[in-house]
Amino acid sequence: MRAVKKSMTFAAMACLTLMGTVAAAPTASASSGNYIQFSNNSGFLVDTCYQWKGPDGIESKNYCHTSKPVGQTWKAYFPEEATGATATVTFAMGNGGAKEYLYDLSSDKNHCYQTTGLWPNGGEVLGTNC
Repeated sequence: MRAVKKSMTFAAMACLTLMGTVAAAPTASASSGNYIQFSNNSGFLVDTCYQWKGPDGIESKNYCHTSKPVGQTWKAYFPEEATGATATVTFAMGNGGAKEYLYDLSSDKNHCYQTTGLWPNGGEVLGTNC
C-alpha cells in the first residue's frame, strides 16, 4: 500500500512539473521561422532588399542580400515581431537595373520566388511553391 501511495505522489508531482513547464513555454509568433526565399534562374546578378512591417523600430532590422549569382537560392527570415514585409528585387545590369516590388508579404507563411530573364529583355520575378 505504501508503494502505491509513493508512486501516486511521484506521478502527481511529475504531472504538475510538466504542466508548469508547458505553461511557462514561450508562445510562438505567427512569423517564427517563416521566410521569403529567392532562387536566381535569371542571367543577372540579383539584389533583394527587405522592409519589415510591424512595431516602431522594426525598420532597424531591414537589410539586403546583394549580388546573388545565377543558380543560387537564399532566404530572409521574418523577424519575430514582423507582421509583414515588402521585398525589392533588383536585376543588376551595369550600374543598377530593373526593379520589381513584392508588396504585402504576410509573416504567417513562407513566400518563394524565382527570378528569370536574360539581357537585353530584363528580369522577372515569378511566385513558386515552397
